[in-house]
Amino acid sequence: MAETKEPSLASHDESSTPETGAGTETKVRPELPPGMSRNQWKKLQRQKRWEETKEEYRLIKRQKKKAARERKRHNRGEEGSGTEDTNYHQQKRPKIPSQQKQTGVKIVIDCEFDELMNNKEIVSLSNQITRAYSAKRHCEYDLQLDITSFNKNLKSRFDKSVSQYKLWTNIQFQENEHLADILPSEPQERSKWIYLTADTDEVITELLPEHTYIIGGIVDKNRHKLICKKKAEELGLRVGKLPIDQFIQLNGRQVLATSHVFELCCKWFESNKDWGKAFNEVLPPRKLEKKEEKEEGKEERKEKERNEEEKGEEEESGKKMEAQGEENDEKQANS
Repeated sequence: MAETKEPSLASHDESSTPETGAGTETKVRPELPPGMSRNQWKKLQRQKRWEETKEEYRLIKRQKKKAARERKRHNRGEEGSGTEDTNYHQQKRPKIPSQQKQTGVKIVIDCEFDELMNNKEIVSLSNQITRAYSAKRHCEYDLQLDITSFNKNLKSRFDKSVSQYKLWTNIQFQENEHLADILPSEPQERSKWIYLTADTDEVITELLPEHTYIIGGIVDKNRHKLICKKKAEELGLRVGKLPIDQFIQLNGRQVLATSHVFELCCKWFESNKDWGKAFNEVLPPRKLEKKEEKEEGKEERKEKERNEEEKGEEEESGKKMEAQGEENDEKQANS
């Protein structure tokens, strides 16, 4: 079957390029709108081309997904045909429970970082919030979910591409309220609000009733380090992190996606409060490296270092013996 080619969105100036008498082309720069830079103009042209070709692009994506499903159906009956990653993605999502068990736990996704993200990162965050809501609906346990600072570019993205969010139930989108606006004033109650961040040694071993856990709603590829911890300190909040190191070793950064943190909280309840099971069920296998394998890797590296050190000592000893022999030969010759 011939490969379907996706429409190109490559950047180019939409200007005429008349041929000269020498057979070459001379590009005529288009006149830019007042107050617009050339980079802004190019970005606008790319967006226009995307709007023109997105239906064709989506059709091609649907065809590719259909072909992928057919391949999976063909391979599903073959023993051992799928990889660990494939099996992970083929897991059936549980049905939406008719009634959820109460936990008394509240999760807040703090989205007051809008201006720190580009458009692509805003899209990624909107997708993660959508996945978090889906996880909430399918969970056997009820975790209250609030989205604070739901405004600016993030809200525009939802209004344009995820407009059905207005029909979502059992979730609060707070447009005009920031995290600081909803914090309790009494110190005893505020101590029950914990900002989750990887930049701390304080480990959350369990999710307690009548406690609120805050997830930073930001996608920044780790550009803004310590941002959630600093905000928590400014607001006088406790900080904590999920027990990643105790159960698994992440390949790469220790920072988890917003949706993964919420899914882990849901799965912790469903797995009889076992963080190890929760991590292994939520995170894709490609992101995980089991702790035993990590320890084996450390031992192998130590053994290699010892061998290299012993080899270096043997070479050094050989050089000393050789030098001593040459010195003795020279003494005998002089005598």
